[in-house]
Amino acid sequence: MIGFKQYLREFAIKSTSDLVFEVGSQGLASSALKIPISGPMFKRIWPDTIRSTVFHTTDFEGLKRLKKLEGGKKSISAFFSMMSRYMEGGIATGGGIVAEMEADVIVSARDDIMSEVDKQGRRWVMMSWFENQTRERSKFVAVERELNNLIRGLVIKHLGPIMGDTEVRKAQEFYLWADMKKHLKGDGKKLRLVIKDYFDGVERIIKKNKEVMSSVFYGYARSKRMTDNAWDEQIVNNIKVKTIHLITFTQTPNKKEEEIIEYVNSTKWPLKTWDVSIDLEVYTRQVVAKEIGRKI
Repeated sequence: MIGFKQYLREFAIKSTSDLVFEVGSQGLASSALKIPISGPMFKRIWPDTIRSTVFHTTDFEGLKRLKKLEGGKKSISAFFSMMSRYMEGGIATGGGIVAEMEADVIVSARDDIMSEVDKQGRRWVMMSWFENQTRERSKFVAVERELNNLIRGLVIKHLGPIMGDTEVRKAQEFYLWADMKKHLKGDGKKLRLVIKDYFDGVERIIKKNKEVMSSVFYGYARSKRMTDNAWDEQIVNNIKVKTIHLITFTQTPNKKEEEIIEYVNSTKWPLKTWDVSIDLEVYTRQVVAKEIGRKI
C-alpha cells in the first residue's frame, strides 16, 4: 500500500495522452491499459447515481481547493472507512483535516484503487485493478478481448495510412499503441482523434458489459462498506461539503490550526474539532453504518 503522503498527492499529474498510451510494465495486453474514470461517461451508462456521505482527508492547501470543486464534474478520492492514524497526517503540524461530504460515487472499492490524475482532473485506473476485483472472471474475459480488439482496430485505423496496412497488421498492436505519439510525429490534431476514438471505444465496451462492470464499480458501495485495509477508496464528484473535522490534539489550537479554523469559518462550512483521532474514526464509521442501515 502506498504511503500516506503519496496518497495525498495521488501520484504526479500526467497528460491525458501519457495515460492513454502508457502500458508500463504490466505487459502488452489490455490489463495494462488505463481506463478513464469519467463522471459524464459513467452517468450516461448508469443514470441512477449512488449519492452517499463520504469523507476526504486533506491538508490546508487541499482544503482550499475543495471549495472550488463543490458541485463540479472533477473527481476526487474519498473514503467510507479509514484508520484514525491515517487521518492524522494531513498537515505538517500533526493535525489532520477530514471533510465530510455528500457526493456522487463514480467508482467504489474496498482497497486503494491506485488512481492517477490527468491535467484535466480526470482519474485513471489500470485495467488490471478491475480484473482483480471481479468475481465473474469468465464474463470479464469478454471485456479484455473487446479492449484488445479496440486497440488493434485503432492502430490499424490511425497507423495503417502512415505505415501501411500490411506492416501494421503484422506488428504487435500494443507496441505500436505505446509508440503512437512517436508514429504520429507530434501531430496534435491526429492525436486528439485517436484519444477520442479510445474514449468512445472504452465507453461502448463498458456499456455493453455494464452488468459485470457494475458489480466491480459499485458492489462495495452497495454492500456493508467495511474493509480490513487501512482505508478504502471512493472516486466521487459533484461534492457538497457538510462538515469539516479538524484533529487538534490539544485544547488550545496552534497557529496553523488557528489559520485553518479562520478559513473554515470564512466558508460558512460547519466545523468540528477533535482532540482524539480515534473518536473521529468511530464517528465516520457510525455515519456510514447509519446511512446503509448497518449495525456496528
